[in-house]
Amino acid sequence: MTSLREWLVTWSVRYPKMVLAAALMVTALFAWQLPRAQIDTDPKHMLPDTSPVRVFNDEVERQFSLHPDVIVVGVVNKHGLLNPESLRRVAEVTDQILALPGVISRDVLGLRTVDDVTTKDGALSVRPLLGEVPTNAADVAVLRRALFENPLLPGRFISADGTTTAIYVPIEPAANGQQIAGAIRGIVAAHRGPEIFLIAGDPVARDTFGAQMFWQMGLFSPVAGLVMCAVLWLMFRSTLLVAANMSVAMLSIVWAMGALVASGQTVHIMSSMIPVFLMAISTDTVHIFNECCFRLAERGDKRAAVLETMRVVGPPVVLSDLTTAAAFASLAIGPIVPVRVFGIFVAVGTLGVLLMSF
Repeated sequence: MTSLREWLVTWSVRYPKMVLAAALMVTALFAWQLPRAQIDTDPKHMLPDTSPVRVFNDEVERQFSLHPDVIVVGVVNKHGLLNPESLRRVAEVTDQILALPGVISRDVLGLRTVDDVTTKDGALSVRPLLGEVPTNAADVAVLRRALFENPLLPGRFISADGTTTAIYVPIEPAANGQQIAGAIRGIVAAHRGPEIFLIAGDPVARDTFGAQMFWQMGLFSPVAGLVMCAVLWLMFRSTLLVAANMSVAMLSIVWAMGALVASGQTVHIMSSMIPVFLMAISTDTVHIFNECCFRLAERGDKRAAVLETMRVVGPPVVLSDLTTAAAFASLAIGPIVPVRVFGIFVAVGTLGVLLMSF
């Protein structure tokens, strides 16, 4: 390791232009992969395809022809939902949800759309459960009996205490869950009352993750870079040294993300934060530049200052980066796929930081 380190430093000092050209060529190859990046924000994909939980879930969806993308609208009134005003609001909200583009209206399930199937004197009776909204206590009592005498309805469409109901809203595969959830929030906001409306479901989580992921990546990566630039400027008062430090960070990020895309992995919630982590890890170069400034002031010879700096600082930098890379790579033994990908490619980027530091 020592001889390799010394050879790399010596060769880099002797042929700096060739080293920079080679680094830029490799970076260009990794950057060429970035437009092929595929984004995956589905929480289900956090588990491997062979996970028993995921296999069972997929099998249930297949056997019962369930829609994989369902938004659930919860309605809660702690004083009880079974009153004319609350039921009217539930019915109006459901009707407006049915008209939203992207909603599979024929399969929306809730008090307003589900049928009450009963038998009497050998005859089968099928009628909408909430076809007409009750207007008085007698009508509410009839609805209450229909709800709680049918064992299929309590626990699914009405809670045991009558304070909570749910509207199950399947959406088309190509629909944007976040946009539909936003439209539903607009609908419920126009029907204010004592009820609390809660919106959840995989499509909401998936598309919200996707939007927030890019927003946070676009915010925190530049913020981390700006903080690093400011601190480096205060330390060295040199634009060239700030640029050199930041170049190590940028190259390692491009290498890690390019390698991730080239390997066929998708960019998930965890892997979107790789640039921020590598920005912090690349601060190892500060130790090198700090020592080099002192050596250069003492010796006055740039080549000698660089060689002496790397002879002193090289071993701790190697050990620091290798232990950091090993720590992140250890996440690869875990069962959660995005965490494994995150750990592996932060380790790849850390090795890139180490190589560029030398």
